[in-house]
Amino acid sequence: MKTFLHVGCGPLYVDPVTQQPSRPQGFDISSWNELRLDINPAVNPDVVGTMTDMSAVPSSSVDAIFSSHNIEHLYPHEVPIALAEFKRVLRPDGFVVITCPDLQSVCALVAQGKLTEPAYISPAGPIAPLDILYGHRPPMSQGNLYMSHRCGFTLNVLLGTLESSGFSKVVGNCRPSYFDLWALACVSNVDNEQLLNLARQHLPEQPFDPSQTNPAAQDMQQAIQDVLSLAQSKHRDGHLEEAQSLFIEILNIEPRNAEANYGLGLIEASQKSAADALPRLETAVESNPAIEQYWVTYVDALMMSGITHSIADVLALGQLHGLKPETAQALAGELAEMLKSK
Repeated sequence: MKTFLHVGCGPLYVDPVTQQPSRPQGFDISSWNELRLDINPAVNPDVVGTMTDMSAVPSSSVDAIFSSHNIEHLYPHEVPIALAEFKRVLRPDGFVVITCPDLQSVCALVAQGKLTEPAYISPAGPIAPLDILYGHRPPMSQGNLYMSHRCGFTLNVLLGTLESSGFSKVVGNCRPSYFDLWALACVSNVDNEQLLNLARQHLPEQPFDPSQTNPAAQDMQQAIQDVLSLAQSKHRDGHLEEAQSLFIEILNIEPRNAEANYGLGLIEASQKSAADALPRLETAVESNPAIEQYWVTYVDALMMSGITHSIADVLALGQLHGLKPETAQALAGELAEMLKSK
């Protein structure tokens, strides 16, 4: 039986229906043995330790690690130390699954002046952007300073940090409606099919975000859609300056609007360079990964910008969402031809 190390496990939770211990996605009861590690001895972990010092766990002794909302509790300079510890205790064919807050979606609320307004309701009560940024205030007010947050991540930063820590293959996604990031990183250089299979098992899919029922919110969404339609029409007709202004107007209200970011990215690519358009195209892909054309344009921009090292991972991630396997194969062929001609 394989073993996964549950870092920052917290109290053992038993499902009230099955009466079985609850496990993270993909780590089912029958196939995996759970080794629980936590800094707090009061939660009765198997191992008392911290992410930066897991010396009680032997090297190359576990097949996987699961870490949920732990890494943001470290100071930035401690993150590489923790990831080195993760890599140390993993077997050569092991992998780690990490989830943590997404600062990009949280900061969108902060920019709207909603720092202390509830972003969502959790079992622990209302959670505001302030709690996501700095730690949940109620338990901290009771002396549980383990809950404080000392660093943060966007999807790019999280994946890049894992890569720079020596993990060979990395894939991840963000869920703006949940304000969280998910990443899976493999120690060895697995092929893309293996990476995709692991991601399907252990990473949640992008959730559907239903329209709000509040009439004012619906009116705002309709207004945004009307401006978007006008911007796209101006773009098609070649009135780029007017289209650009309209797309920016939308993004001032809704910074992660996928269609506006994509349209503005296309304009920036034509007027400036593919490299200038990458941040917009990346946001479009992250905000609505179900649209295949977003992936195609993003990969094309990466190629034109000469940023080829991450394209294989982008294609792997795309196939988890809206990118068809045959399209990914065609793009991979274009990349191979481009590299061959250099």
